[in-house]
Amino acid sequence: MTQDEAARNGMQGQAAEGAAPPPRDERPRPQYGEYAPEGWSWQPPGDDRTDAAASAPPPPPPPAAPAPNGGPAAGPGAAAARPPRTTDRFFTILLLALGAIGAWNTSVSLQQLPGAIQGVYSDQGVGTYTPQPWLPTLALIGTVFMLALYAAVLGWSIMRLRARRLAFWVPLVGGAVAFLATMVLTSIVFLTDPTFQSYLERMTGA
Repeated sequence: MTQDEAARNGMQGQAAEGAAPPPRDERPRPQYGEYAPEGWSWQPPGDDRTDAAASAPPPPPPPAAPAPNGGPAAGPGAAAARPPRTTDRFFTILLLALGAIGAWNTSVSLQQLPGAIQGVYSDQGVGTYTPQPWLPTLALIGTVFMLALYAAVLGWSIMRLRARRLAFWVPLVGGAVAFLATMVLTSIVFLTDPTFQSYLERMTGA
């Protein structure tokens, strides 16, 4: 060994003897593994599946379920898929036009009911008709009912026509209801009139 090497070894030994010992870790020894170095923090790995799901396009909507009766599938495009019903549309519009005329005539007739009843009495020899005090109220109720019924029939028919469903029967049902309502109102007026009751008694006795 040369003198230079001996001198360097001696200086390294003195530096090692003069260096301070490393600080002692006062924390308890962990049961498994070792403590992480100071300043280190754990970062969870990125989830590739989550990123892929976020970037994937939304799934298409499920197909519309078929109707229970075996008809066309229900859904927003079901009405467009049905073929147009030209004959049904023609008869529905025709019946709605006739219903409008009938509703108007019935409403006017209810407002002129006393004169109409007197005309029937004169033709049949019943006598003189005396209107009851509640007759104007009954006529007003009948007029409002007829107009409201026609409005409901018109709206329902238009909805079915737009959906390309059979609609001709809706005005027929509305006309039947209007006819029954007119018969009921007329029967109330006749059967509560004392003159008509006396006429029925005479006819029954004869």
